[in-house]
Amino acid sequence: MTNIETLALIQDENTTAEILDKLSADEDEFIRARVAAHVNTSPETLVKLSKDESGLVREFVAEHLNTPVETLVALSEDRFIVSWVAGNPNTPLELLEKLSDDRDEFVRISISVNPNITDEILDKLSKDEDENVRAAVAKNPTVPTDILDRLSKDENEDVRNIVAEHPSRAG
Repeated sequence: MTNIETLALIQDENTTAEILDKLSADEDEFIRARVAAHVNTSPETLVKLSKDESGLVREFVAEHLNTPVETLVALSEDRFIVSWVAGNPNTPLELLEKLSDDRDEFVRISISVNPNITDEILDKLSKDEDENVRAAVAKNPTVPTDILDRLSKDENEDVRNIVAEHPSRAG
């Protein structure tokens, strides 16, 4: 198969999980990354790709909606991938709670915009020392009004501006 044929397959939304599984063994890191990002990639293939030598491939596995929870938990141990896991809506809440104390602000930012985050974790992150984390909380479409009210008085102007632009404040 030529590279052009391979690229056509991984860009086709109708490519089957079986074909994607075969392509997951390609020597080209970018082909494997595209497989890891493809909507039809099976959980089994994603588990296999979660052990890929390429961080790029593992990032796409970490954010894929078909990645099994056990694999997300395992990937959360990888310091280079954990922020991608933190943003995945399928990451278990217990893990999100644990990661909300992570030293890396990018992990806390990813949790802040996770669509399945709890109000309790949002409240905790809204008091984070890093203004970028607080700004991410203000961007979350499900953030409760009381948290937005507190962030509207934040010491950081950017955070206050984001609160003012929040959809629940419009109109």
